[in-house]
Amino acid sequence: MIDLSDGLSTDLEHICEESHVGAEIEAEAIPRAQLGLKLGKKRVALEFALNGGDDYELLFTSSKPIPPEVAGVRVTRIGRTTRSAGMRLIGADGESKRLKAQGWEHFRGN
Repeated sequence: MIDLSDGLSTDLEHICEESHVGAEIEAEAIPRAQLGLKLGKKRVALEFALNGGDDYELLFTSSKPIPPEVAGVRVTRIGRTTRSAGMRLIGADGESKRLKAQGWEHFRGN
């Protein structure tokens, strides 16, 4: 489990590297805030959701089924881990592309 303070793509890469796994993430499953006050407005850009930081979310993996809510907090399934290394982003059209970590790296000076 990790907080998403450095961006989903970067923090997911940390989990994958430490656990020696890969990941497939469904782009449409990633929770994204609505922009503006009226319903039906645009959502935050996918690139910002993947690479922005300071989100008050936790990212975790589990080999067991997880209920849609834990201790009153909604849980959203956004993908799965894979045995093969590397991260993939699955688009709404079903196409898979490499997901590169582009969030904040503390010691890289970005």
